[in-house]
Amino acid sequence: MTRAAQNLLLLFLGAAVLWITLVSGEYVNYVRPGFRYPLVAAAAALLALGAAGLRREWRDAPGHGHDACHPDPGHGHDDGHGHDHSRGPRVAWLLGLPVLAIFVIAPPALGSFSAARDADRAAPPPAPPDDGFRPLSAAGGPVDMPLGEFIGRAYEAQTGDPAKLQGVPVRLTGFVTPAGKGQGGWQLTRMKIACCAGDAVPFPVRVRGVPQPPADSWVRVTGVWEPPVQTDRTVVQTLRAHSLRKIEEPKNPYE
Repeated sequence: MTRAAQNLLLLFLGAAVLWITLVSGEYVNYVRPGFRYPLVAAAAALLALGAAGLRREWRDAPGHGHDACHPDPGHGHDDGHGHDHSRGPRVAWLLGLPVLAIFVIAPPALGSFSAARDADRAAPPPAPPDDGFRPLSAAGGPVDMPLGEFIGRAYEAQTGDPAKLQGVPVRLTGFVTPAGKGQGGWQLTRMKIACCAGDAVPFPVRVRGVPQPPADSWVRVTGVWEPPVQTDRTVVQTLRAHSLRKIEEPKNPYE
């Protein structure tokens, strides 16, 4: 691989990062939204390095600059030992893989395939806020709630006072994950990431009472918490659904 090709790959890679960050917004499929500005800074650095490298290659090319007026037979790209320093290692072509992944493959956000590996295992209940969950009333309309909060509230009600959540209508949003064999119902899932998709943890909630939509479709389900039979261990919490509506995938697919 020539040095010029390496610099072009740096330019393409920087442009690809800028595209998914500032234009398409697809970067949230891979990292948390808070990484937007560091990604923009990294892309700008790649573009600057690639442009500087191409400028240097153009300046040092035969026929330009000082060498064109004062050719020096001892000043070349070969060091006399058979090594051509105008070329880099072939492994540098791997720089093109992220560009191909972004523009050709465009990996989507994690879905049911990733979540199904832990479909029958309960997610660790998220810790409540420092001042606790705010009280809910069964008399009001459905409460829009992240899946992580629902799991945390359900575990708190399971191990404490069920009246804190029982009978309260909630509205949850996630993608459809088929449940394991013999589990009954299906699962509504949202992936939780701390940094990037590599550390994603599924937050599954079993849904009963409505037919299962196609896997990976995004839905908004309204229902009430169904207390588990076993109250002495962590279980996959259940929502007894009253209604379901299909929706488009959210701009940020993770919690």
